[in-house]
Amino acid sequence: MINEISDILYEHFGFFPFRRRWGSKFRPHFSFKYSGITWHVDSSRGRNGEVNLITHAHTDHHGQKNIENPFALASKETATILEVCCGKFVGKTFNVGKSVKVKVGDVRVKVKTYPTHHIPGASAFLLGDILITGDIKAYTDLPKCKVLVTEATYGSPEYIFEDEIDKLVNVDEATLGAYPIGKSQRAAQILLNAGREVCVEGRAGEICRKLGIDISDSGDVVLTTPRELKYKTGNRYVLTAQKFYRFPRIVVSDHLDYTGLIETVEHCNPEFVFFYHGKPSEKLIHDVEEMGCHVILLDDLSVS
Repeated sequence: MINEISDILYEHFGFFPFRRRWGSKFRPHFSFKYSGITWHVDSSRGRNGEVNLITHAHTDHHGQKNIENPFALASKETATILEVCCGKFVGKTFNVGKSVKVKVGDVRVKVKTYPTHHIPGASAFLLGDILITGDIKAYTDLPKCKVLVTEATYGSPEYIFEDEIDKLVNVDEATLGAYPIGKSQRAAQILLNAGREVCVEGRAGEICRKLGIDISDSGDVVLTTPRELKYKTGNRYVLTAQKFYRFPRIVVSDHLDYTGLIETVEHCNPEFVFFYHGKPSEKLIHDVEEMGCHVILLDDLSVS
């Protein structure tokens, strides 16, 4: 099965995905060969002349481990966030939605980029017929492709939800718990657009300012980390689609729900769907296969 999938992907699309060993385990996510170059997707740093595609700045997508790779690719916003959190980014930056040329030795590859609206600067990458999305909040700007490499964070039908934006913008004076990278900036911008005065604490606030989000030093709504909520008083909410927090929640997610994942596949119309991040349920796999797609999982890849 593994060899058959690899042979088909390489023969038809010039795309050879694999996993790298790391002691007795594997490097995060996956790598692939394309046009004579080795690429790493949301993985730890490649060796000299190998390209890291950084889809966005969340720590579980490992951009912070690639800031010193001159062959890393990241959007300008992603690089800005990484520099606030990790240090100087020395790779190549781009504006999301534009094409970027990658040159390694004598090999040149044109990479197209597309917004996924997951967090500021989140970008999908298109190489030939292969689309690598990273995490997605909205799929409408993504192109058609033959091979869709995507996420399954909410890859179970129990996760069907809509953002409670009205509840967010009409909250009484409150402290809101949100992830400092991405969700805090989105929530702050939504509140500001609604005419609310917003204070964002800590590193999240620094990121807001670097991205030009006009937050205040004080406000009737305060954004902090979910961990810090227990030290606050008054009205407290967590901005999340998850259900395990002890504080009441307002549903605000940076991801598509289950229905959105299915709609993404319909929109992109691929022949192969590779879920490289998250845990796709048997139901998701079945539903995507019923759409006529071949489903690939990390365990299906060759090992190098």
